[in-house]
Amino acid sequence: MSDLLLYIPNHGYSISDTVSVSWLDANFFVRDPDNDPSIDADSFKISTDDTDNNLVQFTTTITEGFVREVDTSAGTTTISGLDHLEGETVKVTSGGSVVATETVSGGSITLSSDVFTYQVGLPYKMKVRTMRLSVPQDTGTLQSKIKRVDNTVVRHIRSSEGMAGVEYEGTEYLTDLETTFSTDSADNDPDTRPTKGGYNEDAYTVVTSDEPLPFTLLATIVSVEVE
Repeated sequence: MSDLLLYIPNHGYSISDTVSVSWLDANFFVRDPDNDPSIDADSFKISTDDTDNNLVQFTTTITEGFVREVDTSAGTTTISGLDHLEGETVKVTSGGSVVATETVSGGSITLSSDVFTYQVGLPYKMKVRTMRLSVPQDTGTLQSKIKRVDNTVVRHIRSSEGMAGVEYEGTEYLTDLETTFSTDSADNDPDTRPTKGGYNEDAYTVVTSDEPLPFTLLATIVSVEVE
């Protein structure tokens, strides 16, 4: 596989400069092993370290995105322009994960790490609750019986984080789904994460997430005991 070549006319970078690449969501070092020690004025290669041993490989042509120089020497990141959230507790996401929870003061927050591509905003909770448990051939008697949900299978796609379980009288009994973001649908493993909680009539299934991350629920499949 050939090395990735970034074509940016008159980019102005030098070998060993650190740049943030938006579509790769990470920082890299500017390299040009074919023309070392000088660098082409319109193109360059990038490496995960400041050597020519770990050059990023070409996978697909990119027509949108940005590259910008970053300074990693400070060890902290200050995010300003948050005056509209003064005094609020916000969450910061980067690289598909929540990296910090901070309170806005003076219109800004300071993180104890280098973050160059991020989103900042108020946290929210996603919650989906199913209707009372029933089956097509049921004549209505199942909903009035005491039940216990033993296992909950959640089918999801393009999802991160998330918990699932049952809800009884306003109390949620949840288990971590341990999702991994993917464009392919997937199910959690019910054998390693059985549903918590006891017996109740409603047997509501709930899926929640306290983090500002994507979650697309496709289906819930439950195993139930009826008393």
